[in-house]
Amino acid sequence: MFGWEFPPFFAGGVGMVCYELTKQLSKEGVQVQYVMPFYPDNLSANFLKLYNARKFAKDVQVDSPIKFTKVNSILGAYQTEEEYKQQLKLLKKTQKDNNTLTLYGENMFSEIQLFAKRIRKMFFDKVFDEFDVIHAHDWTTIPAAIEMKHLTGKPLIVHVHITEFNKTGNNTANPQIYHIEKEGFDKADKVIAISQLIKNTLIQNYNTDPTKIEVIHNGGIEMAPPQEEIEKEWLLGKDYDEETKIVLYAGRITSMKGPLRFIEMANLVLKHNPKTLFVMAGSGDQLNQCIERTKTLGIENKFHFFGFYTKEDAEKLYDIADVFVLPSQLEPFGVTPLEAMSKKTPVVLSKQSGVAEIVDHCLFVDFWDIEKMASNIISLLKYPRLYNKIAHEGYIQAKKLDWTKPSEKCQKLYQEVLQ
Repeated sequence: MFGWEFPPFFAGGVGMVCYELTKQLSKEGVQVQYVMPFYPDNLSANFLKLYNARKFAKDVQVDSPIKFTKVNSILGAYQTEEEYKQQLKLLKKTQKDNNTLTLYGENMFSEIQLFAKRIRKMFFDKVFDEFDVIHAHDWTTIPAAIEMKHLTGKPLIVHVHITEFNKTGNNTANPQIYHIEKEGFDKADKVIAISQLIKNTLIQNYNTDPTKIEVIHNGGIEMAPPQEEIEKEWLLGKDYDEETKIVLYAGRITSMKGPLRFIEMANLVLKHNPKTLFVMAGSGDQLNQCIERTKTLGIENKFHFFGFYTKEDAEKLYDIADVFVLPSQLEPFGVTPLEAMSKKTPVVLSKQSGVAEIVDHCLFVDFWDIEKMASNIISLLKYPRLYNKIAHEGYIQAKKLDWTKPSEKCQKLYQEVLQ
């Protein structure tokens, strides 16, 4: 299995998905060899075998007639530059030496090509154990996966978490990334889409054979049990008003996620519920624009911009939140609603999200319908019976959406490509 990230050294949701999926596959007897371009010496997992391509083939360099374009922003599958800097800071803190290689180099296309060349050397050096299937996550690993398929003749499965078109709202695509993606989808024996939304994108924008695509929805991320009586003081300070209700946004603050719509919606809610605080946790290219918009509307004192957050922070934020909102214009899947539901926090969910395909116990709204979004939040805060019903039934459903079914479906796909 090829991946570009793995907890705790990951850029976003893909890293957590890889962790949860491989852990479940291992529980069910599948032996996973997980290959990354680089990881720190202290990264380990007892349920799979990790390979550091840089360590095994550090003398390999890129020497190719292909022209590479330098990418100034350090981006991953979902990541913004600011989020990457936070991850790099964590990486440097945990490294024993100063020779830290970034997961996403400035010349990203060169790094991707280098990963593929190192995979080739590792194959000829007989580094890998015997295996049956190649399973690659997202476009950054596609050249390496295609190289391994060419060398071994083993079947290739490409796991698509997001495409270049999804990142831009289906408007444009970086031609170099698009070329890599399309080659991977065309050469794969099977393609896993994490939602019907992604499957539709593959068919419409990449002309991928529909019979090759299998929709396998993600499971939820394991969270600590909900804390019913958690104090809000750690976020709001000692003098907070106990009647204050908290509405949470958690994720990248970028256009695809709808942060500016969240602010416009908050302005409507505050006219009915002035004792409401809106917390925006995350970072991204629209953060400053969001801050300025709250000032323009005169509601900056009703907002708390938390910034970059850790898994531990997320646990607390979900616990103290009264409502969680996912206002995304386009969300390939969206695991944060499942996290909130597993904390007994009611969710207002964009219909334009992949996770909306598998959950029932949320209040659904079109991303553009700010008035209905606000109305749903007001109703949850006003009517305890509705609040408790959504919280309780959402919690039960979230606990059932683990990684058992995704793992079983992946294994079934492995069997299909081996026949």
